[in-house]
Amino acid sequence: MVWNPRDYAANSAAQLAWARELMAKLNLRGDERVLDVGCGDGKITAELARALPRGSIVGVDGSAEMLRFARAAFPRSEMANLRFQFMDARELRFAQSFDILFSNAALHWVEDHPAFLRGAAASLKPGGRLVVSCGGKGNAQDVMAAVRATLRLKPFRPFF
Repeated sequence: MVWNPRDYAANSAAQLAWARELMAKLNLRGDERVLDVGCGDGKITAELARALPRGSIVGVDGSAEMLRFARAAFPRSEMANLRFQFMDARELRFAQSFDILFSNAALHWVEDHPAFLRGAAASLKPGGRLVVSCGGKGNAQDVMAAVRATLRLKPFRPFF
């Protein structure tokens, strides 16, 4: 899939809201090492970086387009504790490097969850935490309600 980072950045308010709910559960001290899997346009990764003044975060994504956008929007010269890296979520290659593996609204795009989980486990330090959210029941209910309402409109009825 080819992502358009500008469109995503402009139209991902729901994902940002879900991420903030998930981030509130992290209870960060500020010195952790965090891996953000499926970092996309980088805005959530950058927000986490700001909460880690003595820590660091690596955002990984399988989309070169999204990473180019993220690196331009959040340059290392301005956020020394933040870096972005191209990597498939099924091929995480970090050896016990992170206190937290964070992923928001991305894992439903991963085709091989066992491979992701093996890499996640290997990437976490002993006692590290896996904190993820993906397309679960209810988190897209507003969108689904709007789609259902639209499909009931007369111009769309013949097609659905």
